[in-house]
Amino acid sequence: MDGSVINRNETGQSKSMSETSLDLLVFAPHPDDAELAMGGVMAKAIARGKRVGVADLTRGELGTKGDAEQRRREAEEATRVLGLHVRENLGLGDGAVRDSDENRRVVVETIRRHKARYLFVCPPFDRHPDHQGAAQLVKSAFFLARLPKYKTESPAFSPARLFYYFIHDAREAAFAVDVSEFIETKRAAMAAYRSQFVNPKLPPDYQHIGVSDYLTQVEAFNRAMGMQIGAAFAEGFAADRPLSLDLPTDCLS
Repeated sequence: MDGSVINRNETGQSKSMSETSLDLLVFAPHPDDAELAMGGVMAKAIARGKRVGVADLTRGELGTKGDAEQRRREAEEATRVLGLHVRENLGLGDGAVRDSDENRRVVVETIRRHKARYLFVCPPFDRHPDHQGAAQLVKSAFFLARLPKYKTESPAFSPARLFYYFIHDAREAAFAVDVSEFIETKRAAMAAYRSQFVNPKLPPDYQHIGVSDYLTQVEAFNRAMGMQIGAAFAEGFAADRPLSLDLPTDCLS
């Protein structure tokens, strides 16, 4: 871990890392990925009293837009906007996110230390190589975190589920969450990343991995997902295995 940690309780006072226990832990390959993908769900969960944290895997130091220090400051601002209970940067190295034994131990320890019940990461089909690596890395750590004989500083812990959020490609979702009430909070969190979205400085021949305007793309994704569930805005997720749901009561009468 590179030492970049934001961790506060509801009163704004500092709180030791050992005291945290999270309901949702979002792994983001780069600062801003969590906000783009599920800023609305994070804001909604926090409003409902859930403890939410983000673990950025890298500092985004290879990014053409901005630099690592700018992105650190922007992540701090986005953290305040969302009201996250903890945010830390694992410093795995931008462009080097892969499912290695060394990285597994860092991520497993992060899961165990926060006793994170629900984990989120980008899907394995994402076009960015760091995102693909993050998906496999977190999937491996999700499994290993529960094994007592897999030793890290913290004891074994079994997270309940692993879910995948969408960034570059929004494929068929296993479920979607209405975030209409929190879309302004999500917009404000994304706008905190000025170097990335608001006032990006790029060389004239730069080729984008997708569209140039991520803010417009994300809003289009959220509107399209919302239409599928009868909401103005929604965020969709894939699952590592089928969800277990009870039948509606009218199906049993």
